[in-house]
Amino acid sequence: MKTNRKNLLSQRSLIERKLSPWATVRADKAPRSGWIKAVRGALGMSTRQLAERVGIDQSNITRLEERESSGKVTLETLGAVAKAMDCKLVYAVVPNDGYGDLEMIVDGRARHLARQIVDRTEHSMRLEKQGTDIHDLEERVSALANQLKNQMDARIWEKVRE
Repeated sequence: MKTNRKNLLSQRSLIERKLSPWATVRADKAPRSGWIKAVRGALGMSTRQLAERVGIDQSNITRLEERESSGKVTLETLGAVAKAMDCKLVYAVVPNDGYGDLEMIVDGRARHLARQIVDRTEHSMRLEKQGTDIHDLEERVSALANQLKNQMDARIWEKVRE
């Protein structure tokens, strides 16, 4: 299936605008105890009180807080508990540290694939004593990376071989 470049770039631009407010908080970590326990504590709410508001047993709140801090809680559950604390659950999928935006991710993946392709070719050329200098190699990598990105080559997203 051929991807429409114009639609993809438009979608990427739209998502970038939606992600921009998250840029300042994406490096922040969740509280070690988890958001539920931290917010509940900041509100001065006991586990018993939260359990009553959610409509579950107090022991379930304790287990839920433990599951959240270990990353084993569903968004549905987090949303229900947040609502019971007069809050709302907000989440996003944001670029990892080191990437300013989605475009940088695509650039990095294209460059990595280009490096693999050029290195394989260069290895063969060196065996035939036809290797090129490092400056020429970097130009070839950059040119190929741009080509791969502009063509939206699906190989960019294949599993990385090291």
